Amino acid sequence: MSVIIDALQSDRRNRKVTLLEMTGYGTGFFGYGFITQMITSYFVFYATVLLKLPGTLVGLVFALSVIWDAVSDPMMGYLSDHTNSRYGKRHLYIVIGTLGIVLSNLILWQVSPDASDPIKFLWILSCILIIKTFITIFITPYNALGAELSNDYHERSKIQGIKTVYFLTALVMVTAVCMFVFFRPTSAYPIGQLNPLAYRNIAVMSSLIMLFTGIITHLSTKRFIASGDPQSEFSNPLSIGNFIRESKYSLQDKDFRHVFFGYMYTNLASAIVSVVGLHTFTYTFNMNNYEIGVVFGVQFFFSIASQPFWIALAKKIDKKKAVITGLKICMAACVILFYFVIQMELVHGNYLYLLIYATVVGFGTSGLFSLPLSMLADTVDQQEFHTGHRNEGVYFGMLNFGYKLSQSLAVLMLGVALDIIGFDAGLVIQRQSTLFSLGSLLSAGSLLTFILASISYKNYSIDEKRVRAMQLAINNRK
Repeated sequence: MSVIIDALQSDRRNRKVTLLEMTGYGTGFFGYGFITQMITSYFVFYATVLLKLPGTLVGLVFALSVIWDAVSDPMMGYLSDHTNSRYGKRHLYIVIGTLGIVLSNLILWQVSPDASDPIKFLWILSCILIIKTFITIFITPYNALGAELSNDYHERSKIQGIKTVYFLTALVMVTAVCMFVFFRPTSAYPIGQLNPLAYRNIAVMSSLIMLFTGIITHLSTKRFIASGDPQSEFSNPLSIGNFIRESKYSLQDKDFRHVFFGYMYTNLASAIVSVVGLHTFTYTFNMNNYEIGVVFGVQFFFSIASQPFWIALAKKIDKKKAVITGLKICMAACVILFYFVIQMELVHGNYLYLLIYATVVGFGTSGLFSLPLSMLADTVDQQEFHTGHRNEGVYFGMLNFGYKLSQSLAVLMLGVALDIIGFDAGLVIQRQSTLFSLGSLLSAGSLLTFILASISYKNYSIDEKRVRAMQLAINNRK
């Protein structure tokens, strides 16, 4: 037994990740977060208000992209699991994905508002499908690499925590800082959000950021190309049949399913905020770009600042209990927001009331970004314990599919909902019923998804003691 323990401890020492490597790896999530949040936060508003496309048509674009995502995410994970190149399993695709995202993102925002509706629809449909493909090529191997950097139960949470800080910082940049910098009112556009040039300028900046962070991620984790990419552990050849079997196995893992659905529901709430948040704050609460930027800035400040708290809490009470605690705090924030929707006249001219909501929801969501990814890495240990194989790519590919499914379904449903509740981009002041409906979609819709996520995470069964035991048994077999 002492020999086994010594071997396991030696393996952990060899897999020790430096802080520089953790931070270098995390930069990739900044670029990814910037690009995806810009599309999620601004594109529906841009397409429905500036391009004047019907909300249902815009929702259809994102819904169609889900069909491709359904195949591409798990398949990309499977492909990276079985890739053997001089750049390893993951790094090759991180580089390809980075370059593809940079170019396709620039093209996406160049459609002319004067083009016909069919041309605008085909343009954004084609560009969305292309950019989602390259995002998949990048993010699925990238997430899988994060799970391979360390096999230590708590160090995994630290890696995901640092990575999440980068991601949340990107969200702050997109939803808060960009509101100040790019959407400043001008004589031609008193409402800065209506300036078409602003969106093209953000696209250029975001592509440059993606290029820089992708390069940093590749260079800072090159040490793990050899140590993290053993091909001998896979006895099954690359084939569609094996891809289906490995994907099916991940869904048969009940602990993976609990993380999968919990993470999907949580990101559905995030998508609701991203899709109708700008509509709600602009119209329901009558806020300008500065006020919206302050509210989002406060929310993400508390998400970033409280990240160490959630890592420490997970270490003390374990990951599942910490996640459920965060969900309960988010539910309370949704109730607060719904009260302000009812009292919307109170908020008009006094947006500081919304900082209460921003503080609570920012603190609550902080751990929901990082801890589930650390939990997923633990489920891969369970797969290796039962089967002798590790498929980080497939597992994270399936998780990415759930994430993108929730985002795309939200855009589809909320795009249709904008038409149903009577949102009219041609009206400066919307009907009172429309204003209330926008706020209800944001608050009550988010509350429902947090409740569903809590139910899913409640049944997750892996803890630190179980992971240690499985790793010891795996090492014993080796």
